[in-house]
Amino acid sequence: MSKRIHSIDTLRAVAIFFIVIAHVQPFRGFGTYGNYVFFVIDTIGQFDVAFFFLTSGYFLAKTATADTVTSTVVGSVRKLGSIYVFGRLLSVTAVIGLALFQGVPVVTALVNRGIENISAIDLLYFGSALAVPLWFLTALIYSLVFVACFVKFRKTRYLLPVAALFHVVGLIGMNYGMLANVPFRTRDALFFGFFYVALGYHISSMDWTPKESRSHIYFAAVCFFAVAQLVEQYAIGYIIRDNVLRSEIHSTGYTISTIFFVLALFAYVLSKPQWGKNTILPKIGRHALGIYLLHVPVMRLLRTMNRVWRPEIGIDLTSTLLWQLGLTPLVYVLSLGVYLLMAKMHVIELGGSHTPWLSRLWSHGRGLVWGRNPNDN
Repeated sequence: MSKRIHSIDTLRAVAIFFIVIAHVQPFRGFGTYGNYVFFVIDTIGQFDVAFFFLTSGYFLAKTATADTVTSTVVGSVRKLGSIYVFGRLLSVTAVIGLALFQGVPVVTALVNRGIENISAIDLLYFGSALAVPLWFLTALIYSLVFVACFVKFRKTRYLLPVAALFHVVGLIGMNYGMLANVPFRTRDALFFGFFYVALGYHISSMDWTPKESRSHIYFAAVCFFAVAQLVEQYAIGYIIRDNVLRSEIHSTGYTISTIFFVLALFAYVLSKPQWGKNTILPKIGRHALGIYLLHVPVMRLLRTMNRVWRPEIGIDLTSTLLWQLGLTPLVYVLSLGVYLLMAKMHVIELGGSHTPWLSRLWSHGRGLVWGRNPNDN
């Protein structure tokens, strides 16, 4: 398994598409059956974030030992940290840009996005500042650190059980409040990401390689647990809580069936490592983080353009089938395109730092302070 696993890159491209769906929310509130359509595609796609965490743990085990895990994770944290900083700066820039486009005072726009209420824990741990969903990055950083601690002290036999216990609390807090009251947020590193990174690490440590001859069995398991997730989340969101799907969408997030759904998907892609190799999907999957960073600003730009231009064109595009069908793929493609353009302009480094200009500014500033050219040795 030392070669590139094209199937994992392929599924990354699919997973990030479902993340875009979750935020664009196509068909939600659209017509009589719009909520049903959105519920099905959104619920099936809830393997997305968990899959990214699991693959991170899987490849951590492939590259790190007890002696090297510290340097490996420090390198990952630096890279992810630069991506998070870039994402935060991008979100502020997007708010300011959209405010200027609409003729709204910049301060008002920033206040509406919650800049007055930003706390250190929201910014540095939960990653939820400015109403931009960057929680995945902070959760992944801390999850890698948690797993690295077990690896460093050679206590990996306790890793998965401990992570599973925290995840049980997280699941109760997210969806099973009828069992117990969890009075704090649990969609974070400790109660969510930690478990999936640990699970990926455990799978890799076992050196489990599903056979291609059994791929049809894994695919059947994927289909079964996809249906199980639909049934479970419908029961939790609408039967137990007495909500009506036709009139409202109740977000359930991640449930018990999600674990088995993600495991089945991962087994399938491991059993078919060449899946998707001859398509564009693996290439897109390698840039999934770029789509993640940019899809919310791009989505907000397109929605703002619709609101601003609606009086002139005489139609609200959100009321059309074309908008519901086309917005998600348009946001997906534009986000990827803008990300690659930024790389071409050397704003970011693909596969590396997303704030290389900060390093250049720091080097230049040190040169000015010490009265020498920063390029001199």
